[in-house]
Amino acid sequence: MNKALRDLFLTLLNQRCFGRKHTPEKKLIRSKTRWLDNAETKEFYRQYKQAVNESLIVRMKKRTKKGSDWHISLNTRMKKEIMRSLEW
Repeated sequence: MNKALRDLFLTLLNQRCFGRKHTPEKKLIRSKTRWLDNAETKEFYRQYKQAVNESLIVRMKKRTKKGSDWHISLNTRMKKEIMRSLEW
């Protein structure tokens, strides 16, 4: 697992973003990939897309004051798999 993706999972766990509690996707991803070079960023996005496809991360469109943005949270039904992937 990519270090930035692991940090993203840990941030969502620390904020307790499971199920209905969510955080803006753009803001969180930008904070985790800011210091990566191009190859690492591509690897992060590939693994991130795979995590979304495996339903570890739930993406939902939420209405904000500026329009509607993508928000993410962790899937409550996949908590054991998330912990296993983080090797906790």
